[in-house]
Amino acid sequence: MRVKTTVSEIAWDRVHLGLLIRIDDIDPAAAPAPAPADPLAEPEPLLIAEPFDAPVDQVLDCIAPQDFVPPEPPADRAALAPQLGFALRDGIRMLEVPVEIDNDGSYRITINITNFHKRKAVPNGSWKLVPTYGGVAVGPGATFPLNRFEELEPASRSYLYNKNLSAYVVKFDVTEDDVRPEFLVRCYAFGRGAGKKTRNPLRKLQQKVTGHDTRVKLANNLYRVARAVRPPNGKRILFASEARTAIGGNLLQVRDRMVERGLDQEYEFRYSFRIPQTATKLGTARTIWLIATSDYVLIDDYFSMLLGLKLDPRTVLVQLWHAGSGFKTIGFSRFGRYGSPKLTNSHRTYTYAICGSTHLTGVYAEAFGIEENAVIPTGLPRIDVFLDPERTARVKAEFASRYPGFVGKRVILFAPTFRGRGIKDGYYDYDRLDLGAIHEAMGDDSVFLFRMHHFIHQAPPIPAQYADRLFNVGDYPDTNDLLHSVDVLITDYSSIIYEFSLLNRPMVFFAYDQEIYSVTRGFHRDYALTAPGKIVADSAGLVRALVENDFDTWKVAGFRRENFDHVDTHSSDRVIDWLILGRPQERQLETAADPHTSVDQASGEISPDAIVSERTP
Repeated sequence: MRVKTTVSEIAWDRVHLGLLIRIDDIDPAAAPAPAPADPLAEPEPLLIAEPFDAPVDQVLDCIAPQDFVPPEPPADRAALAPQLGFALRDGIRMLEVPVEIDNDGSYRITINITNFHKRKAVPNGSWKLVPTYGGVAVGPGATFPLNRFEELEPASRSYLYNKNLSAYVVKFDVTEDDVRPEFLVRCYAFGRGAGKKTRNPLRKLQQKVTGHDTRVKLANNLYRVARAVRPPNGKRILFASEARTAIGGNLLQVRDRMVERGLDQEYEFRYSFRIPQTATKLGTARTIWLIATSDYVLIDDYFSMLLGLKLDPRTVLVQLWHAGSGFKTIGFSRFGRYGSPKLTNSHRTYTYAICGSTHLTGVYAEAFGIEENAVIPTGLPRIDVFLDPERTARVKAEFASRYPGFVGKRVILFAPTFRGRGIKDGYYDYDRLDLGAIHEAMGDDSVFLFRMHHFIHQAPPIPAQYADRLFNVGDYPDTNDLLHSVDVLITDYSSIIYEFSLLNRPMVFFAYDQEIYSVTRGFHRDYALTAPGKIVADSAGLVRALVENDFDTWKVAGFRRENFDHVDTHSSDRVIDWLILGRPQERQLETAADPHTSVDQASGEISPDAIVSERTP
């Protein structure tokens, strides 16, 4: 059998490369495609920035053994076409790619270039796209229309990362063939040094003794010793974070729920919480020891220490990501842009990560650089307490007691995200707000509260003459508790909308810098289509929306439908039952069969009476 193909379309969606393949000819009776002229030839030597380019024997999971005989293809072309596959081929290396067949009979291929195979990027090489049948190549590489050759250069991509010291390049080309030039996908990782190397012998010795490679070796030696001295026993759970000094958020809810169910009598709970300011060498050694000797490691944010450690694959590492789904891109969704991760990254070490909805598994998988089936839609554990009616009544009473002057008034909360790069330079442009107009719009029946992101160091500049209607509540203990007493939320790109959407209350999106933010931060979803409320671009539009009660509340149901498979108080139970006591393949995937689900997946509407909060130990 011999198949000839042509690449008819090239398209990009962030790190996803899309190729449309057209079948030019299928001859079931022809001899199979010849082997490469020099099957033992090594790829040309390259300057590699990172050791992600695995040896050949580690990337040939799909290549057939030399003596493998593929099944006899059907003689009928219509029956054969759906059974064809495609693979990237570079010499003897061949990696199959996922294929979908379009209605017109074309083959659509989508490749995540950062997470192509075993959580690694497409390996370095000049790859042809060959048709396969039964695990072997059945044709030469696809061609590209030569009259469109000029399209290949602008379709190529260069991704800079590692503070511009490294680059990953995807360049399209054709082979130098006088008869039938074949389409090529050239993938290369390049790198350069951070600066001049020192000539001082003492400095060289110091770098060798205290350098990164030495620290990684020491960490792994300690890990191996700890695991040998006190091997895991199946009952040790480590709750850990490098972003907080004490347990909180999703980690706290899972731990507390395990205690409620009496599982603390069966499992040993262990803890490691530190931030860069509190980190010490002794503390680092202790954390490595705890990771090595634990069966389950639960984290809630980026955990840099995991990058260098060679974890035993039997360790179950679960990322209980602290935030819901916002708009801005994170992780590998930002590959090649500011804040881009390296191709090797701690996110790739997770056994599982959780999210709130099956609609979001692809978003989280792309961000973390892991497979979609490793992202489990348990729901976020912190929603359990957010929806607990007894706790809600208590925090609302505490809010009223703390701010008695707000009782009976419409409470409007202004809670945007920060601008800048992070905690060191976070800020907000308060000049964008017409405080006088906002004060006037409040009247005597409303109050306007500021709750700024903790990266924003400057408090809102509320003039004394406006302090009777405008208030800073930055010292309120918990943002989610505050939301229960809020009638209208004003934000921009923050994930605060995740919880607030469950309250069926209006939102306004004050996005004065939407275009700039989209370019510099990036959105993984269309902002205008997914923001669950009215979008305004200036202070006048914001005031008008508040005065006219123009909030586009119809958008909330769609947002909730996309982000929540479950609206209940059982997310912690699902994390425990699916990821600790059981495994994801044992879970009930159909949310309609879950008696605790209270969101209509067709309309997105919540039935408040159906929210189940009772939890049986």
